[in-house]
Amino acid sequence: MKKCTSCTKDLPDAALHCVFCGAKQPPAPAVQPGMAKTAFGYSANEVMDQLGRPQQQPPQPQYQQPPQPQYQQPPQPQYQQPPQPQYGGLAPAANAQAATMFAPGPAQPPQPQYQQPPQPQYQQPPMQYQQPPMQYQQPPMQYQQPQMGTGPMSGGMGINAPNQHTPLPIQPLPSNAPYLGGHAARAGVPIEPWKDSLRLMMFIWGGALLVAFATPVGTDPLAFHWSGIGDMPSSMLINTLLVAAIGLLGIVFAAIPMMPLPRGIMAAVLGLAGILVPMVIGSFPSWRALLPLVGALALVPGLLVRNEYTESMLARVLVTIGVLCVLAPLLIPSGGEIGLVSVFKELIHDEGKMKILPILELVVIVIVVMSLLAWMPGPATGGAKVFAWLLIMWPAFATLVLLVIMGDIGATLKKSPYDALLHWVPEATYAVFTGYGIATVVGKQLE
Repeated sequence: MKKCTSCTKDLPDAALHCVFCGAKQPPAPAVQPGMAKTAFGYSANEVMDQLGRPQQQPPQPQYQQPPQPQYQQPPQPQYQQPPQPQYGGLAPAANAQAATMFAPGPAQPPQPQYQQPPQPQYQQPPMQYQQPPMQYQQPPMQYQQPQMGTGPMSGGMGINAPNQHTPLPIQPLPSNAPYLGGHAARAGVPIEPWKDSLRLMMFIWGGALLVAFATPVGTDPLAFHWSGIGDMPSSMLINTLLVAAIGLLGIVFAAIPMMPLPRGIMAAVLGLAGILVPMVIGSFPSWRALLPLVGALALVPGLLVRNEYTESMLARVLVTIGVLCVLAPLLIPSGGEIGLVSVFKELIHDEGKMKILPILELVVIVIVVMSLLAWMPGPATGGAKVFAWLLIMWPAFATLVLLVIMGDIGATLKKSPYDALLHWVPEATYAVFTGYGIATVVGKQLE
């Protein structure tokens, strides 16, 4: 700023006339080109900087999008900003004779107009995204809804009511968990193992008993079990009709719908009736003949129970009792001689076909002793069911061997078909009924 030479008012350094009194002012001293200020206090460099001088912008960081899961993002094209035209140079120095608002200056030549170069156009390539098919399989969930309204803060109405009790979070229940009853917690404990097999056995062996009863006992002359039934004594009549009655009742009880336990009781009663009734109405056997019978009644059911209930101690005890009862008459001396020793003596001294009798007796003893494999730890069965059926079918096997080795099959069949082929059927049927019936009753107590 400078003082007017006439009125001493403050004037800009570049003013040639006073704006207050109009007095002409001396020219301002020369200044550096581009730094001279106009009447409004701006220099040429500042104006040019504001009008066109480019500003160097710092490089902007490029954001890279993180890779999306399960999608392959094609690379994004990177665009480079074209360089901006540079406008350089300093503004021309201020002329002392430049026109002001009070004095016009010389005419200025026309200034060249800057034309901005055309901006390049960029065409973004088409981007195609192929989304792979995604399948979600929602597992079935079962939720257990908690009871509401049982909390200490439940209830209440109005704006002053306490906050409601927050329910417990819903716990999902596994949908594939199998239902396990109380029996599943114990190993080797089946449910109703003879529900179907007992019924089937009663059908089969009841029918076999009726077939045996209808088989002729003689062919010359032709005779059946019921021949001369009116002249039979009462004991013989009961024994004859007992076979047909047990076979018929076995089929009837198998056909009637009932629970396994009552059917097992009826089967055991029928089997015991076929064994005990002839003893009661006839001559009672000695203890040496009675003990093997008691042993068979304990051994066969025990083996059947041991096969199904592999961890049962009661089944092992029944098998042991049966083995001891069968072997007792052979090990207890009678008349100064042991029965087992006598069997070996017969095997040594008998000649030819007569050796078959002591051999068959020794085979039975081996089967009985092998039944003690029931003491094997579970889940092994120890072949219990196999040994049980060997004892049940032993009469049939022994009859077949004796007919083949020691007798004439053709002559025996012509003389008495029943004695040759089917006389063992009542004994095996009573063993099946008794064994499966007692096994069903004992098994129900072990469940």
